[in-house]
Amino acid sequence: MKTSLASSAAVSLFILASAGASAAETGPLPGVHSEELMNVVVVSRHGVRSPTQSAEKLESWSSKKWPNFGVDPGILTKRGYYLVERTWALNRTRAPFTYGTCPKPDDVQIIADTDERTIATAKALNEGLYPGCGYQVRTTDKKHSALFSPLKAKVCKIEYPKELAEKLTERAAGFSKIYGSEIAEVEKILGRELTGKMRGKASKHKVGYEGAPYSAASITEIFALEWGQFPGQKAGWGVLDWPGIMQLMPLRVGVFTALNRDMEVAAYKGSALAKKIIDSLDHGPKYTYLVGHDTNLANLGALFDLNWKLPNRAKNENTPGGYLTFEKWLVNGEAEIRVYYSALTPEQMNAETVTEPTADFEILPRGVKFDEWKKASSRFLFSKCIEDGAL
Repeated sequence: MKTSLASSAAVSLFILASAGASAAETGPLPGVHSEELMNVVVVSRHGVRSPTQSAEKLESWSSKKWPNFGVDPGILTKRGYYLVERTWALNRTRAPFTYGTCPKPDDVQIIADTDERTIATAKALNEGLYPGCGYQVRTTDKKHSALFSPLKAKVCKIEYPKELAEKLTERAAGFSKIYGSEIAEVEKILGRELTGKMRGKASKHKVGYEGAPYSAASITEIFALEWGQFPGQKAGWGVLDWPGIMQLMPLRVGVFTALNRDMEVAAYKGSALAKKIIDSLDHGPKYTYLVGHDTNLANLGALFDLNWKLPNRAKNENTPGGYLTFEKWLVNGEAEIRVYYSALTPEQMNAETVTEPTADFEILPRGVKFDEWKKASSRFLFSKCIEDGAL
C-alpha cells in the first residue's frame, strides 16, 4: 500500500530468512527487528453515484438542467465502478494487499451494506483486487443492515431524540454566518436562494439536519460527484474546477462533521461496525473488506479518534471510493495497529483513465499497541447497538 510498508516487509523477510527456521520457531531473536502482517480490515465508501435526491428536490434547488448521471437516484455509475475497479487493480502490487496466488477462501471476507451502490462497489473492489478468485460479496437479505445501519435496522433506538436534536441545533447555530460565503457562492451557481433555518432533527431511528446550510452542503457534495463522474469537465454547470470546489468544501465537511462525528450519533450509528473491525483484527480472516458510506467512515473517525488530510483535499473529506485501512502487525512479538486513509487525488478523479495508485495518509504514529488501542476504542461503543453476527 505504501512504500514504507513494502520496504519494511522486504527487510523483515530478509531478516527472517537469514535467521533460519529454528529462530522462527523460538520467536524473535534478541536485538533483531521483526515484523509480520497479521490482519487487514478495509472500510470503504462506495464509489461515484448519482445524486440521491429526487428530480423534484433538485428542481426546487435550481431551475437549471441538472447533469444526467445515466442511472436512477443513488445508484453507482459506470464511471464510479471503473474508478473503484482501477483503484483496487493497482493495489494488487501494493502492501498490504500483495499476493502471488488467490488467498484461501477462508482468508478473505467482503461484506457490503444493502444499497445497490455499496454492493456494486464491493463487486468492483473484488474484481479489481481478486480477479478470477471467485470470492462472493456478502450482504444481509434484510432491508437494512444491522452492521452498517443499526438504527435503521432497529437494533437499537435513540433514547432521547428531542435532546439530541436540540444539541445538534445548538451546534449549528452559527453555521449560516460561519459558512456564509460558501452558501452565497452555491446560491450564485444555482441562481436561487436557499431557505430554511439550520436545525437538528431526530426520532427513535433517524437523525439528521435540515435548513439552508445543510442543503448547500448537500449540493456541494453533488458538485464533487460531478467532478468524478464527468472526466475533463468542470462541475456546477461548467463553473467549478477543483479549486472552486475546494473553496466550498469547508461547508460540506463542517456540516457533515457536526452530525456524523458527534460522539452520541457516532455511537448509535457506528458501534456495530467499530466492533466488527476490532473483532476482525483480533480473530478474523486475514483480509476483511467492509463497503458502506461516508457516514460510516465519519462515525469511525469519531469513535476511533481518526483524522486525515490528503493533499489538495479538505481535512476529513470523504472521497467516493476512499477507504480506511486497519492493519494489525506483530512487531518484535507484540501486536501493533496501523491505520491509513486512502483516496484517488482530485486529478485522478477527473482524468479519463487512472494509471497511478491512491494517495495515502498514515493516521496513527508507529508503535501503537493493539491491545491498548482496542481497550481505549471499545469504551465509546454502545453495546445495545451491536448485534452478534450481524451483516
